[in-house]
Amino acid sequence: MAITLVVAAPSALTSEVLCSALNRRRKQFNVVGCTHTRKDFLKQVAEHQPDVVLIDVRLDRDPTAGLRALRELRLPRSSTSAIVLVDSSEPGQVIQAFAHGARGVICKTEPFQVLCKCIRSVHAGQVWADSSQLRWVLRALRGTETFRMVSAKGSPLLTEREEQIVRMIVEGLPNREISKTLGLSPHTVKNHLFRIYNKLGISTRAELMLYALASRDVPQGGNDPSKHSAT
Repeated sequence: MAITLVVAAPSALTSEVLCSALNRRRKQFNVVGCTHTRKDFLKQVAEHQPDVVLIDVRLDRDPTAGLRALRELRLPRSSTSAIVLVDSSEPGQVIQAFAHGARGVICKTEPFQVLCKCIRSVHAGQVWADSSQLRWVLRALRGTETFRMVSAKGSPLLTEREEQIVRMIVEGLPNREISKTLGLSPHTVKNHLFRIYNKLGISTRAELMLYALASRDVPQGGNDPSKHSAT
């Protein structure tokens, strides 16, 4: 079955060109919505409930409209996955995209075939990000004091031990170091990770980092890591 898509690009022309290119691959993709404005994008997503949304950071000549629309979608509560198109792999845009619930970020300089692969991968439940983008996510997480991994009702999703392990993973520690630091066997650490993945509905370390980023508790008044550039 074809993957249903809503596409939002910076202008009417670019959105139509991109939608036409995707629709030519009818066996893979079915574009059910195509727009260049934030308001219309949100309306089409609500109406069609697509499998994947493909959204540019710039909409209707507004350089941040795409990220604002992404935030308004409240994707963690939705079955729709989002891919964000960025002008270049700029740390601030990448970090904000993942913080607002995107499952993939891709630069507009990438070939069309890479974009198609990205869509299929994200639809299959994978995270699409290159190594540089993940490093920026890690740096953003390291500048965050706490994570609030809670249910919709505000109840903790993880035990204290599991949260401790998540913090160590965010710091970049491998299982062996986590095992040594906590005085646990490698097998026990693996079991904890399996339970963490199961509780959060994820399957990889990369997804765990992105989940932590989306759950980060930014102090009132500033120090939002998404506004920092990597060097």
